[in-house]
Formats: sequence, structure tokens, C-alpha cells
Amino acid sequence: MLNKKQTTVVYWCCITLLMLALSLSSKASATLINSNFDNALDGWQGQVDIFDGANELFFVDINNFSDFSNNFSSNAGTLSLSTDFQGADEIFGVYLFQSFTVSASTHSLSLAFSAAADFFQVALFDSSSNLLHDFNTDGATADLSVLRGQQVSLEFAVGDTNFSLGDTLTVSNIQLADSSVAVSEPVSFSLLLIAFAGLWVRRNFVTSTWVEIKKELRVKHFANLYQGKYHV
Repeated sequence: MLNKKQTTVVYWCCITLLMLALSLSSKASATLINSNFDNALDGWQGQVDIFDGANELFFVDINNFSDFSNNFSSNAGTLSLSTDFQGADEIFGVYLFQSFTVSASTHSLSLAFSAAADFFQVALFDSSSNLLHDFNTDGATADLSVLRGQQVSLEFAVGDTNFSLGDTLTVSNIQLADSSVAVSEPVSFSLLLIAFAGLWVRRNFVTSTWVEIKKELRVKHFANLYQGKYHV
């Protein structure tokens, strides 16, 4: 009969086998949610810059995208951001972003975009708000192979600087390319059997739960364009 120490060793060996089997039986994916905008803007966060007739308010969080339907929209897999009036308020800066963890098998992120704006940005940032890839100047594909396991933020922005609203940015075809190697089902199934058999020995062991913490990131550079902006 195994003693407590030996049982613990067996348990963790089985946990390792179980995790390996599960990872091999299916491709891991980054946690980028609703990248094709099929579910409206679920999973994304938004902010706006507002001129209310007296004051300019920067990076105001959006709680309900339907309140800013003139500025945020999605249709047939395409995102559209626009500077426009929302009631009496002038929305002169529009931002959409999402943080996600790059999976162990993700190789790259690519997308398509077009803009007609005084200012726009389509970029990838790290968790410290450092620019990793500017899709406008660095190309439509970002290499994520060196960022596996790290948290990044995909961010879009459009802004007006000439006091004439109607600036637009459209984004579509966001794709995460995976470089994982397929493993035969018999191998994965065998590993699962071994793992579960070992776990039966230590079935009352208490395991811990990991909680992923996501940070909210925002575009920092756009605010500088508005320093000293004056509305007549």
C-alpha cells in the first residue's frame, strides 16, 4: 500500500498526464472572444471621447453599446467605428479593445481594415501598454509565437481632429493562426485512461482552481492629439 507521500507523487504524475492528454486531444486556442463579431460586440470593451458643448471628456467607458449605435456597429463579420453625434454630444474619439492570453500553439494574428479618418489605430499592446504591433505600419499579420502565454490587447481607435465628424474605421477577417501538431486519438485516449486510473487512487485529493485575471488596456497615444483642442 502506498504511503501518503507516494500517493501524492502518483496523484501529481496523473494530473500531468491528464493535462497532457487533454491538450493533445484538441487544439488549444487563444481566448479572443467573438473575433468575427457574430454576436454583436460581446466580449469587447469600448470607450469614447465626448464633447458635451462645454467640456471634453476622454476615455469614457461604454456600459451599453446600444447607447452609442452611431459610433459602434457590426454586420456580416465586419466592425465599424465612427465619429458622430450621439444626441447633442459630439463623439470625437471611439475605441474598441479586448485583452486575451496567447495560447501555447498560436502562431500569428491577422486582420483586414480600412480607414477614412483624421486619426486611426489598429494595434496590439502588451499588458504594460507597450506597442507590440501596429497593423498600419508593420503589416496586416502580427507574429504571436514569441508571445505565447502572455496577455495582450487588440485595440482599435478612430478620431476626429479637424472638427468635422464622420471619420470611419472598419475591421474584418480577424484570424488567429494555430501551429499545433495533431496527435492521434489512440495516444490521447491511452493517456486519459492512465491518468484517470491513477486519480482513482487519490480521488479525495483537493485541487486548487486557477483564476485568470484580465487587465483592461487602452490606447494612450490618441489623447495627446487633443491637447489644446478648442471648440468654437
